[in-house]
Amino acid sequence: MKFLNLKHIALIALFPLLFSCVEKVDPTPSGGGNGSGNETPVTPVVTKPAQKIQQADLFAQHMLGTYYLWTKEINSDIAKLTPDTCTSPIAVVNEIRYHQNRKEVDHWTVLTDDLSSFTNSVQGLGLSFGYDLQAGRISNKNGVYFLLVCYVNKDKPADKAGLRRGDIIMTIDGSEITMSNIYDAFNAETVTLGVAHLTDDGYLGPVEKTVSMTADKEWEDPVLVSKTFDLGDKKVGYLAYSAFDLKSSTTLPDVFREFKKDGIEELIIDLRYNGGGYAFTECELASMIAPYSVVAAGDVFQTEVYNSILAEEWKRQGYDTNTYFSTRHTMASQSIDQDVSDANPGIKKLYAIVTGGSASASEGLIVGLSPYMDVTLIGSQTYGKYCAGWMMSPEDLYGTNSQYDYSKITKWGMYVMVSKFADKNGDNAAQPDGIPVQIESVDDPFDGLQLGDENETMLKAALTAAGKVYTKSSIETRKPFETKLMDHGVPRGILIKSDLPGMIKVD
Repeated sequence: MKFLNLKHIALIALFPLLFSCVEKVDPTPSGGGNGSGNETPVTPVVTKPAQKIQQADLFAQHMLGTYYLWTKEINSDIAKLTPDTCTSPIAVVNEIRYHQNRKEVDHWTVLTDDLSSFTNSVQGLGLSFGYDLQAGRISNKNGVYFLLVCYVNKDKPADKAGLRRGDIIMTIDGSEITMSNIYDAFNAETVTLGVAHLTDDGYLGPVEKTVSMTADKEWEDPVLVSKTFDLGDKKVGYLAYSAFDLKSSTTLPDVFREFKKDGIEELIIDLRYNGGGYAFTECELASMIAPYSVVAAGDVFQTEVYNSILAEEWKRQGYDTNTYFSTRHTMASQSIDQDVSDANPGIKKLYAIVTGGSASASEGLIVGLSPYMDVTLIGSQTYGKYCAGWMMSPEDLYGTNSQYDYSKITKWGMYVMVSKFADKNGDNAAQPDGIPVQIESVDDPFDGLQLGDENETMLKAALTAAGKVYTKSSIETRKPFETKLMDHGVPRGILIKSDLPGMIKVD
C-alpha cells in the first residue's frame, strides 16, 4: 500500500452548519378574485410556518434592540428583521451582527431554533463520542482528509474504544474521509473509524485497526488530567481543562483540595482546547487560583461594560456590574452552592498553556488573575473573544403575561453578546485579537504523547519555564504539522453570564 507523506498535508478550514435552515414563506397573499378591481378585500391567511418566522423576527428585533452590546452600532440594520418582509431571521442575525470597517467583530451572537441543544452542548451534554479532533487535508488526494485525535474524555465511548491522543483516523464507516462524511465523526449515533499512525520516517501509515462506537448522552468531564510534578525544590500542579461547564464547578474544588494536600506552589493550567463556558465556573476557578488574601477580601475579579440601555437600567436597579473573588459560589437556578475556602493551595505563580483554541472564559480567567499574580503564557496567541453573552429564550424576554405571542417559538432562543469583560483596572488583553504569549510552543498531537506526559511538547515547555531540567535522554518531539481544530455544534468562544439580573421586559 502506498503511504502518504506528511509533506502533502495542508491546513484547511472547515465550517459546519450550526443550525437548521428556516423555511421561507411565500409572500403571495392567499385569496381570489375576478380581476375587476371590485373584489371584496380578502385578509391574507397567515400559515403556521409564517407565524413562527414572524414571531422569531420580532424576538430577534427586541433582543438586539435591548440587550445587544453593539445595539447603537447596528441600529439601522435591525429593521431587516421586520416580520412582514424577513423570511430568514437566523441568517439575517448572522448578517447584521456587528462589523467594523467590513470586518466581522462579533462572530458569536446567534439566533437558534433549538436553544436546548445549544445549551446542552455548552454543558457537555447531548449525544457525543467524547473526543476532540483536528482535521487535515491530504493535498495529493483531491478532497480527502484525515482526523487527528487531540484528547478523549474519561469513560466516554472514545475512551472505552481505546482511542488516544495522536491516533490518526483515515476512514469513517469504511470510506475515505471527505466533506460529505467528515462530520459523522461527531454527529452520527454510531460510527466505525479506521485508525492509523505515523511511520518512523514521517508517513501516514495504513489503517491498522477499526473501532466502532455508539454515542451516549453522559456528561463529558472537562477535567482531562490533574497531577502534581515534584521538581525537587518545589511542587507544580498540572490541570488540563477543556470547558468551563457548570457541573465541573462541583468537581473542581476536589481537584484543588488535592493540589493543596500535595503542597503545590505553582500551577500549570492547560487551556489549549478550552473555548470557554460559564462565567460562574470561571470565577470559582479563579478564586481557587488567586492569592487567598485577595479571595478572602472579596476583591474585584472582573468588571463589565454594557450598552447604554442596560448600563442605565442596571444603575437604576443598583445592580453591581463587577464580579468578585469569593470563598463561596452559589447559583440558585442550578442548585449549586460551593464553599471553596479550603480549596485554595496558595499558588505563587501561574503558567497557562494556550492556543488559538483558548477563548472567552479561558481568556477571561487570565485577564482577571493577571493584576494579582505572576502569569506566564505558553503556546500561541489566544482566540480573542473579549465579550460575554446571555442565552435567552422568548419567555426570558417577554415573561408569561406578555402581549407578544411567542407560542410558535418556545424552543427558540438567542446567544447574544451583552458585555465586554475587563480586569479590575478596566484593561482587557484579549481585545481585539487575543492575548500574546511570552513563550512560544506549538501543539503537536502527532508526537503520540498524552496530555500530562512530562515530555509532551507544550507541557515540556511549561515545566522547563517552571525550572525542570531535561537531560539529553529526554524524548525529542517531532516537528509539528499544521492541522485545524474542527468546529462542531457550538461556535468556539463561549462566555455565558448566568442568573440574570432583573430583566428589562418587552411589553
